[in-house]
Amino acid sequence: MTGAEALIESLRVNSVRHVFGIPSTHTLEIYRALSRARDIEHVTTTHEQGAAFMADGYARATGRPGVCLVTTGPGVTNAATAIAEAYSDSVPVLCITAHIASEDIGRGRGHSHELRSQEDVLEGITDESRLILSPDEVGQAVQDAFRRFRTRRPRPVCLAIPVDVQEAPTSVPIPDAPTEAPSRPDIDAVERACDLLSSAETPAIIAGGGAQDAVEELLALAERLDAPVATTLNGKGVVPGGHRLGASLVVYRSVARFLEECDVVLAVGTELSPADLWTGPLQLGGKLVQVDIDHDQIGRNHAVDSPVPGDARATLTMMLESATGSRARAGSSRAAHARDAAEKEALVMGRPYLPWVRALRAAMPAQSSLALDVAMVAGFGAYPFYDLPGPRTWMNPSGLGTLGYALPAAIGAKIARPERAVAALVGDGGFMFTMSELMVAAQHRLALPVIIWNDRAFGEIGRLMRERGFDPFATDLMVPDLATLASAYGAAWARVAEPVDLADAVEVALAADGPTLVEVPAWS
Repeated sequence: MTGAEALIESLRVNSVRHVFGIPSTHTLEIYRALSRARDIEHVTTTHEQGAAFMADGYARATGRPGVCLVTTGPGVTNAATAIAEAYSDSVPVLCITAHIASEDIGRGRGHSHELRSQEDVLEGITDESRLILSPDEVGQAVQDAFRRFRTRRPRPVCLAIPVDVQEAPTSVPIPDAPTEAPSRPDIDAVERACDLLSSAETPAIIAGGGAQDAVEELLALAERLDAPVATTLNGKGVVPGGHRLGASLVVYRSVARFLEECDVVLAVGTELSPADLWTGPLQLGGKLVQVDIDHDQIGRNHAVDSPVPGDARATLTMMLESATGSRARAGSSRAAHARDAAEKEALVMGRPYLPWVRALRAAMPAQSSLALDVAMVAGFGAYPFYDLPGPRTWMNPSGLGTLGYALPAAIGAKIARPERAVAALVGDGGFMFTMSELMVAAQHRLALPVIIWNDRAFGEIGRLMRERGFDPFATDLMVPDLATLASAYGAAWARVAEPVDLADAVEVALAADGPTLVEVPAWS
């Protein structure tokens, strides 16, 4: 095999079924090999940022690594924002990039697509950036990447393969897919944590994105302890809507106050970062038990009384064997109190968006997914008021907070789970960052409602300017005619004036033979 063929065979061995990317002069041999791989589908995007966002949405929807393929130089820099978002939100994305010829790397000769140091560009936004200088290394490098995804905090890995390595032959066998599981947590640490939790009078749980694949175990422990569960934005969906122990999001000060009054709080799969806690750091009055697969994150943002480094599912399974909680702790009433307080707080800014969010939720099937951008209708509307059926149904760029995420992430999620209804909720400004990816949704005939809150501005930035005492400046947008734009891309379009019209339009869009732009004219 050539190095390129070894790459594609390694992806196949690791059960990769979709790759998002754009062909380039530096990836021709990879695409030659990919064209022969009948069980891997390539999705051609319009921009490398869109490719990496689609890989991100694919990974969040499935829990499996999403894969994007970009060229060296501008391909890497175009994809960098999306890779950084995946890093910030702990999403397993494998970015495969080309490189100039091995002998010229770092010599600054001025080749096409040459960066001064591609490795330096990627170092700060990946868990590992690996330059592969021999075709014999390709199979092992891919296996190592997938081992990282299985056993560590899942963050992006980038593999760079120079053009000459893509062409060179190798006879090294392709390794099998890794089977390792994360190391089990220390039993003594688990028992110390269980002693604290079992003796608590008013326990509570904070679930982050790291708990997405441990929902059954987390809810079983919550029931055992009769403990309300608050979630971070990345943890939204861990507690299904309507669950008696659901206590809303920790972004609300009322929920933070509730947690601060608990005598023991268990944090699972969250670093309790400023992005998780909009209202400032927690000031817990009781004890904190922190479970995280990333040892370095434990205690970074709050003093910890009982640290438990370990995978969420493995740790919670062990906790269920040790924790006792036969007595009632008023979990339902305490959770309801926290929910009610959070709703009142959220309504201060979210009341105008509430009927629209409820209409959207009513139109979507019970088992469905939503991808969002950083927009007012998302932050003030969907965050507090959009109920989710379970984990891996919520795709939100909460860490880096980039615009342009919703549409390509929704495409990635829909391609990953074609049987599941998916919608994108985005502001007009964020939509225009990556609106060209509408072509991908149309080409693949994805029944994808894209709800655009069109206020003809970067509305949240304008609001913050007014809050600081000056008139909005440089925030107005000349939004294109969305009906014409949709038609040009081969998509449908609808403009809605009332929430009931939104529900009708979304229901029609879910049955369409392609994407639909649903415009909410928020300026009227």
